[in-house]
Amino acid sequence: MSCVVLKDISKSFGPKIVFSHFDLTVSEGEFVALVGPSGCGKTTLLNMIGLLEKPGSGDIFISGVKNPRLESNEGRHLLRTQISYMFQNYGLVEHLSVSDNLRIATRFLNLSKKEERQKIAAVLDRVGLAGYEKTKIFQLSGGEQQRIAVAKIMLKPSDLILADEPTGSLDSENRDHIMRLLKHFNQEGKTVIVVTHDPEVEKCAQRSVKL
Repeated sequence: MSCVVLKDISKSFGPKIVFSHFDLTVSEGEFVALVGPSGCGKTTLLNMIGLLEKPGSGDIFISGVKNPRLESNEGRHLLRTQISYMFQNYGLVEHLSVSDNLRIATRFLNLSKKEERQKIAAVLDRVGLAGYEKTKIFQLSGGEQQRIAVAKIMLKPSDLILADEPTGSLDSENRDHIMRLLKHFNQEGKTVIVVTHDPEVEKCAQRSVKL
């Protein structure tokens, strides 16, 4: 079954045509890498799949929902229950603590305070940052911030993981850790779509789409 389907997608920024009659199908449980030179539209494509940008024309299906919009009830439901996004800049609130950032992902789960603390402690342990609950985000290295971004994904019931250059600014140790976590998500049956310039990340994917 298909998780993501793009049909006849066109997208322009002023006179620049980024996509023209573009098609893409990603099956449930697939790990796909979007690759290509800078400026070819990789992040734009990921943003359209993640409901952050709209195509100029064409149709997008996410988990069977046709053309979901961020401002619609269907779109909001998908973002709460189906889609998780790892941003290139980590997507964290720097002046808040690690726990406060992770609570953003748990607010729709109807957890008790005790359950929430236990879940947060468990995901921090899984990403190798046990005991970091009270640490402010700005006090963390880039690699540690990316691990917190992964921990947020672990707290959401997401079937589709979108990652924009998840290893772009990381050292080899943190890169390998993030790659292991992405592969683990995929082994759990989640669909993973990643934008990357990193050949090591591309090797992890089952399929590469060159743009």
